[in-house]
Amino acid sequence: MRTPHDLWARLTALAWLGFMFGALAIGAFGSDATRAWAVEDGPGCPFRTATGWKCAFCGMTHSTVALGHGDVRAAFAEHPLGPVVLALMIAACAAIVWGRSDALMRGRRPHLMLAVVSLIWIVNLIG
Repeated sequence: MRTPHDLWARLTALAWLGFMFGALAIGAFGSDATRAWAVEDGPGCPFRTATGWKCAFCGMTHSTVALGHGDVRAAFAEHPLGPVVLALMIAACAAIVWGRSDALMRGRRPHLMLAVVSLIWIVNLIG
């Protein structure tokens, strides 16, 4: 039985897919000015704004736009795990949209997700 929570999860995942593919499209088809706008005036990082510290995902927009532009070296330079995290996020969001999140999360606990985000953060801070 589907719940309102399932609907919100699917809509949120669909929105994230739209953002990710939108950033890739801006990288691929946008002008230099459009790409600069997306990475400089785009979503920004509320955590970094509030604390001054990089969060685990700081640089992901830059990385995604660079990847869409075909510049893999710049994508990894902007965020050391950018393309990997992007691929995993696309897979996870697609699984949620298609109602397959049970297979994605089977047997996993929230502390595993915290460990993954922590690892991404550490790699980003070092890189």
